[in-house]
Amino acid sequence: MKIRLVLAILFLVAAAILFGGYRDRTRNTSFLSIQPQASEAAVLRIMGTPTEIDRTCKAYDTQVTTNCDHVFVYKSSLIVVRSQYWLIFFDANNMATATSSQLVR
Repeated sequence: MKIRLVLAILFLVAAAILFGGYRDRTRNTSFLSIQPQASEAAVLRIMGTPTEIDRTCKAYDTQVTTNCDHVFVYKSSLIVVRSQYWLIFFDANNMATATSSQLVR
């Protein structure tokens, strides 16, 4: 009985790690397809809902001072293991002005 429980837990952990790795890989591929001046709606369609929206334009020590209104922050699915972030900066017209990918060690 205890062995089955341990195996089930190990299986769930392995499945979560595999899913997180797959999700991060697809997120990175989607991120690379973001074009300059892409609309906020296009970014949402490509990347999905952001993990958070930073209105200060200073997400994770990355700052864009020219024409920045807000930043979409996408965090890695494996944030506990690997601190990776994808940032997309928008101007007041909701057009992408810059992108940044961060891997914090």
